[in-house]
Amino acid sequence: MSDERFTKYVRDGEKAEPLGDGYYIIQSENGYRFGSDAVSLAHFAERDLTWRDKVLDLCSGCGIIGIMLAISTGAHIDCVEIDKSLCDMSGRSAGLNELKNITFTCCDARDMGTWTNNQYDCVVCNPPYYKVGSKPTIIAPQANSEISITLADVISISTRALKVGGALYMTHVTSRLDEIICACRDNGLTVKKLVVNPNGKTFMVRAVRGGKPYMELEIKEY
Repeated sequence: MSDERFTKYVRDGEKAEPLGDGYYIIQSENGYRFGSDAVSLAHFAERDLTWRDKVLDLCSGCGIIGIMLAISTGAHIDCVEIDKSLCDMSGRSAGLNELKNITFTCCDARDMGTWTNNQYDCVVCNPPYYKVGSKPTIIAPQANSEISITLADVISISTRALKVGGALYMTHVTSRLDEIICACRDNGLTVKKLVVNPNGKTFMVRAVRGGKPYMELEIKEY
């Protein structure tokens, strides 16, 4: 990739970090950065996706999950992020990688209206893990705590966005596992697969809208 291309998309205080195979993600040098949970979630979801699928990435942050899925699956990805700077950075990452199958919308996911209703085969979300005040953080507090969106919001929005038979892929902390399973059931989502990290701290879930009761449990390093 030419130096001119990096100059066009990467700004001061940022750097383009390699994702492999000639792809990059733009990251802030001192601000919010994606974590390993987001990468694991992208790998978790991509196995079930094809280029025909339409995917909604909620709370997309710097765009790492959506960009990884756009590259690996060829599916159409719509990303929604409330933070203007992160949404702008995500769009520039897509431009840097010349990706045409991904879009970024800066808005509050709770205000998306009807344009997402029953449109998606898949929703992916690496949401804020902690309730407001439970774990204060200086860097990107909205990404870590439920300041602008709650777990209940995420599950309700996901259910509304999914087609019948579509699936929500989400990562979270095990301290809220019971809350998540109950919220999914109350919203018509059936948890079909649960992957728990051996460290006991985090998990990933696949929940299907209108799915029949049956859950596969796996304990796996990710």
